[in-house]
Amino acid sequence: NKKVLGFVYVLCLLALLFDFLLINIDGSLGELSESFKLTPFAVGILLFIIYRGLPVFHYDSDGEVLNFTASEPNLRWLGGVTRRHFEFPKRKLENFNIRSYPLRRVLTVGIRSKEGGIRKQRATISYLNSRELKDLKRSLKGVLEKNKQD
Repeated sequence: NKKVLGFVYVLCLLALLFDFLLINIDGSLGELSESFKLTPFAVGILLFIIYRGLPVFHYDSDGEVLNFTASEPNLRWLGGVTRRHFEFPKRKLENFNIRSYPLRRVLTVGIRSKEGGIRKQRATISYLNSRELKDLKRSLKGVLEKNKQD
């Protein structure tokens, strides 16, 4: 999965580099707009990467705490924008929902708060394969069933 992700990033960087060179060479598309430095193609690639979400998702249900971490290891120099982490006791899991959009999947987890309400946390899981997604669902359903028994 990391090799494929690295390959996709290399292709995107090459496409952006080619796009930048093409628009800045005299006698090419560069004459169309002097102030505009990114073409719609480059903007489209950037929007697609943002839309897909953070590519590395880790889930840990060992012990009494559920841990969810979504991150982007290749862009960690950007800071906290590329890492999302939340954890909470298993007994506070109220519900979960996985929504599928075109080329994107989002996990929404409902957590019981101290005030009695339900707080929602979201993480993108677009890059999980079908086996990992099935394991995640099975694990979360098991936690919910155990919570209903208690």
